[in-house]
Amino acid sequence: MDLWLLLLVVVSIFIGWGLGRWRPLKKSDTTNQAENFADSYAQGLNYLLLDDPDNAIKVFTNIIEVNPNTIEVHLSLGNLFRSKGEVDRAIKVHQSLLARADLNRKQRNTAIEELANDYLKAGLLGRAEKLFKELIDLNSHNLIAHGHLLDLYITEKSWDEAVDSAQILFDNKHAGSSVALSQCLCEAAEKAIHKGNQKKAQKNLIKALEVDNSCVRATLLLIQWHFNRQESLAANKIFQCLITKRPEFMALYIEPAKKLFLKGNESTQYQAFLKQQYISWPSTSLAVALLEHYVKTNQSGKAIEFLTEVLAKTPSFGTYDFALQFLRDDTIPLTDMWEGLSKFLKAMQEKKAEFVCTQCGYGSHAIQWHCPSCRSWSSMKSI
Repeated sequence: MDLWLLLLVVVSIFIGWGLGRWRPLKKSDTTNQAENFADSYAQGLNYLLLDDPDNAIKVFTNIIEVNPNTIEVHLSLGNLFRSKGEVDRAIKVHQSLLARADLNRKQRNTAIEELANDYLKAGLLGRAEKLFKELIDLNSHNLIAHGHLLDLYITEKSWDEAVDSAQILFDNKHAGSSVALSQCLCEAAEKAIHKGNQKKAQKNLIKALEVDNSCVRATLLLIQWHFNRQESLAANKIFQCLITKRPEFMALYIEPAKKLFLKGNESTQYQAFLKQQYISWPSTSLAVALLEHYVKTNQSGKAIEFLTEVLAKTPSFGTYDFALQFLRDDTIPLTDMWEGLSKFLKAMQEKKAEFVCTQCGYGSHAIQWHCPSCRSWSSMKSI
């Protein structure tokens, strides 16, 4: 059953409940009004059974009078409009409720929250932010409002504000808040680095690791931060801890390893690192990195031997492309064909997902710390 149909069923139940509680003031009008309401209610249900939601909504909208007994019905009806994409109608319903003076505190807070969600759906982020802040002013422990604000700031890429909202959720031990806070701190750190504020960047990264000591992203950024400051020993110490603690992200560690080892002219150690990691965590990225190192250091024999082994055991687009480039001979008339095949393999490689979200299955060629599909933080793993 579609979400809007399920909500419509809930609305119909509320309407039935409201009608059961409705009592007109004048006895003489009781029978006629009750019958009119009952007939309209039955007509609305009939439209629902005939899979005609538009007419059903029209009937239900016409029969509902805004009074204390039907406020919940209006809230549900507004949500139904929003779920169907009729955001303007949802806004009107929820605004009409907020205009009433007889709402109790709980009803008013609910109406504010639903109107804020309407504004979010409509892309009116400024208005939504204002209402969520109003809810927090009324109750500073409203974690739902703080959560909505966090999502809004993430959408706007307002990372300092996102950090503040995530911190509140973290302080209240909200589920998943440690990952969200650490990732928002990483975003804020990257922004600070881009603006040249190295002190703020370091502070955010250290805080991110205090919140989530297994945060790969924060660790990689901190390694780069030390490396930029020519602090190779500190960077290497953090790097060694990282590859031991989170080896499943080894594909992301190749570039930092290259910088750290080759910076100190430790070509042999870099080669040993790649070989050891490939044995433990075989992947195309490690294989190609080692092959490229062999070629760059004039170890053609080792390159051919290792390439033959890799293509026999774990062939891939990346290793085949390397083979074509490495074995190409300009004196052979088939050079153009090999070049075209190489480009084709590269194009296929670019389309191939290398990371997948463990929460929703979304695939991406590059690591996405914030899944664009299910919006989970740090949920992607290397394939």
